[in-house]
Amino acid sequence: MLLFLVVGISAASAQTPAPTLSANFRNADFRSAIAFLEKNYSISFSFDDDAVEGVRVTANFRNFELPDAMKRLLKGTGLGFEIIDNQYVLIKKLDAKSNDTPPIPKFQIPNFQLSLCGTIFDAETNEPLPGAVAYIKNTPHGTATGTDGKFALEGNFTKDDSLIISFLGYKQQAYIVRPLLVKNCQDYRLKVDVMNIPDVLIQDFATDMIKLADEGGFHFDKQKMPTLPGWGEPDVLRSLQLLPGISAADESGSRLNVRGGTPDQNLVLLDGIPIYHTGHFFGLYDAFNPFIVDEVDVWRGNFGAEFGGRNSSVIDIAAKQGYGTKTNWGIGMNLLSLQGYVDIPLKKDRVSLLFAFRRSYIDGLQSTAYKNFFDQIFQNGKIALQEQAVNDSKFVTWNPAISFGDANLKLRWKGKKTAENALSFYNTNDQLDYLFAYDDSTFFTETEDIIAASNFGMSWQHSANWSPVFKIKYSAALSAYKNDYTFIWNEEDRLRPFIYRYTTNNSMGELNINLHHDWQLNDLNKLSFGYQLKAQEASLVFRDTNTVTHIGNLSTNDTVRTGLHTFYAEYAFQATEKLDFMLGIRENIFPKRGLNYAEPRLSFNWFPFGKKAEGSNFRLKGGLGRYWQFVFQIIDFGDLGVGEPLWALADENIPAQELWQTTFGLSMESKTALLDMEIYRKKNRNLTSRNLRLENSFDRGFNFDGESTAIGFDFLLRKRWHNFSTWLAYSLGEVQTQFPELNSGQPFPARHDVRHRLNWVNTFSWKKWEFAANWNLRSGTPYSIPSVVQKPCPDCIADTLTYALAFDQLNTARLPGSIRLDLSATWKWKKRRNHGKVGLAIYNFTNRRNLLDKDYLLETPALDQPQTSYNLKELYRLAAGATPSIFVLSEW
Repeated sequence: MLLFLVVGISAASAQTPAPTLSANFRNADFRSAIAFLEKNYSISFSFDDDAVEGVRVTANFRNFELPDAMKRLLKGTGLGFEIIDNQYVLIKKLDAKSNDTPPIPKFQIPNFQLSLCGTIFDAETNEPLPGAVAYIKNTPHGTATGTDGKFALEGNFTKDDSLIISFLGYKQQAYIVRPLLVKNCQDYRLKVDVMNIPDVLIQDFATDMIKLADEGGFHFDKQKMPTLPGWGEPDVLRSLQLLPGISAADESGSRLNVRGGTPDQNLVLLDGIPIYHTGHFFGLYDAFNPFIVDEVDVWRGNFGAEFGGRNSSVIDIAAKQGYGTKTNWGIGMNLLSLQGYVDIPLKKDRVSLLFAFRRSYIDGLQSTAYKNFFDQIFQNGKIALQEQAVNDSKFVTWNPAISFGDANLKLRWKGKKTAENALSFYNTNDQLDYLFAYDDSTFFTETEDIIAASNFGMSWQHSANWSPVFKIKYSAALSAYKNDYTFIWNEEDRLRPFIYRYTTNNSMGELNINLHHDWQLNDLNKLSFGYQLKAQEASLVFRDTNTVTHIGNLSTNDTVRTGLHTFYAEYAFQATEKLDFMLGIRENIFPKRGLNYAEPRLSFNWFPFGKKAEGSNFRLKGGLGRYWQFVFQIIDFGDLGVGEPLWALADENIPAQELWQTTFGLSMESKTALLDMEIYRKKNRNLTSRNLRLENSFDRGFNFDGESTAIGFDFLLRKRWHNFSTWLAYSLGEVQTQFPELNSGQPFPARHDVRHRLNWVNTFSWKKWEFAANWNLRSGTPYSIPSVVQKPCPDCIADTLTYALAFDQLNTARLPGSIRLDLSATWKWKKRRNHGKVGLAIYNFTNRRNLLDKDYLLETPALDQPQTSYNLKELYRLAAGATPSIFVLSEW
């Protein structure tokens, strides 16, 4: 009884607004009329074939509510109807004495029992759905399916009652009992429910984790994310790298380059909170607990007017949504971290509280995975070079300690009628504490490098349907990012804290308020509009202290504050049955500076052969837009070779970055196959060379007169069979940058210019096992070849000149391409109160030596020695070799 009470409450809470219908039928076959309505409106019909045999209808209605439209359609046919949840219509034959639609029949106890049975499947994968619910509407009779998807019902219900088939995340279906009794045990196939996903066209991707969307976007369902080949547990930002046009030039997990853009050009949101620190372990992992991520929407450009402030992409992550009836909790671990969550229903189906955490334990246990990825990250920097001293002397202490963690708290509650509310808190942090010392009791020297990066955020989100055609989404968010670097040096006196200390303190704070509205003007026109308020503050402080002389020096103290008002609107209209457009405008206003930045946007979709509810759809698509960005990163890791970028804001002296982007493409899709192709061109200006990945010894100015041009082609092909899928993603691209003060003012390839990239993903499921493999091929990144020149040396004692590296031309050479095979095998279990998975993933299974970067180190004699020779070393940074990872996820 409790199960069906819960089902009833869930069904009531999932009521959708009643659609308005328009049609003109003249002596039309009843089945043809129903097919037209199902194709053009979000409603489904169920009826007894014998009852509608030979029925023809004549009806004309425009913008009628569903009940009124059905009365007009069925008038004089001898048929009646029952509406369930504003989207399911049961057609019934009326008694001979009745001329009008009867009321919903009340439950009456007959003098005999009826029985039904069947199997419930996923309509697209044809896999059985254990735990799905089958019940008779308005009665106490119901049950849930077993592990094989089968159910059986027996009880006192009538032939005119309704059988409801439902499962969380799928569209509910309703059937009249009478025709089901002819063939008692039938198969029922449920389709994925895609309600409330704006502007997203749903098609399945390999294992159903991703859906193709308009405007170059994709929708991810975390619950269906498979085990990532080579990685194991779901990782949102690494999953995105399986798509064409999205990659990480440095092979990290979170520093994404989207269609030739830089990582700071990606807007990453978690429940509306802008995230500035997106990765753990210096970008190896993303900073989002896999337990709490529910859905992800990503746009590779051409995003709507609702989003702004970044030029390359939008990654919109939603933490766990919905409401439960019982407490759920889970724990998981891999070779680097431990994570867990608990989701508590404070009030059944109305209020839920989620808490989640993740914490590394590599500071206590250093696994093979840790060592391999550690070497990949720290090669060629001070930490790797000084590690060699450990083998040379027993008096050396070399101790890099790394830790990371994140925590989430989310309160969700229902308001009146359709109102939904959420209050979210998020915190993430990373720390590196590297100690290097030499102490032989006679001589003592010690250095310590400390990096501490964190991001705290909180948000309030509210959504409601003010009417069937007018919806609102209001939110407010706060984000606070901190990045502190400290270098400490001491020698001779062990009791003294330090001789010299240098610190860099960077912070970025943001407060934003968003008021968004959707107005469905009619069946063919939709208007979205809103207002956004954003207040930001960026601070960058450099200081050093000498405890011997007691002199402190504040070399830089730069704080920028901005206030931005944004008004936007977007108009979507269907010009014909085959062509639809979307026009958008976004106006950014800085009242303090008297500046405004306009962002016009346009996109279209043309279906030359018409839109089809079933079968193959062929579509031509395109977009054009202007984008402004008011934040940027400064990359300066010094001799440590690793760190977190510094965030800064545009101000009176630093112009905002401007981007124009054009895309054009086509797609052809069906239930089991997808072909998608797009070409793009991006023109960016007002870039800074402080954001370039250049050689460590290269001297960069602080200018903002750079430009970049990115052109490319993205290709996606997917095919799926019953338990096997294959996924091919190929990107062809070129990124050219140009700065007047660099490379003699001539264009040169960006360091993230990867011309070719291919991912071939295959997944195979068998019983409780899931196997996945990914071939990753990419061309090499460019690098610069230096020359050795002489330069004045005022600190030299024996000479006036010394040797240095000079880069006359930038990025004229390229590294060889890389090939990597990643594998994974996962075993899943599902019991009555517990489900989960355990698996093994192997990164770079063939242990291939893939080059990620190349740098040069120039060694010269000591300053008190003659500067007559030098030694030029080539330093190579290799990707991790074969790296196994074991992972376990279990939920109750």
